Amino acid sequence: MKITVEKAMNGFIITYPDVLSDENGKDIEITKSSVVEEKEHEFGEQEAFVFLCYDLLDLFGINNSKHNRRRIEIELSGEDD
Repeated sequence: MKITVEKAMNGFIITYPDVLSDENGKDIEITKSSVVEEKEHEFGEQEAFVFLCYDLLDLFGINNSKHNRRRIEIELSGEDD
């Protein structure tokens, strides 16, 4: 699977392939896009990047349950004023 991530002025654009079934049950390959929008405050870019990482985990089908013994943790650290 090829996933493309582009930096935009207000966040990130993720483009990825998907498959839909038409009315005859035939699979059709399509391209979807989603936007991770950056909020307009001091740490908006960093927060948007964290959400981008979570979206990528979902797209690659990585199960990141809190019940897994080992899991990927994504966090934004530091004080928030």
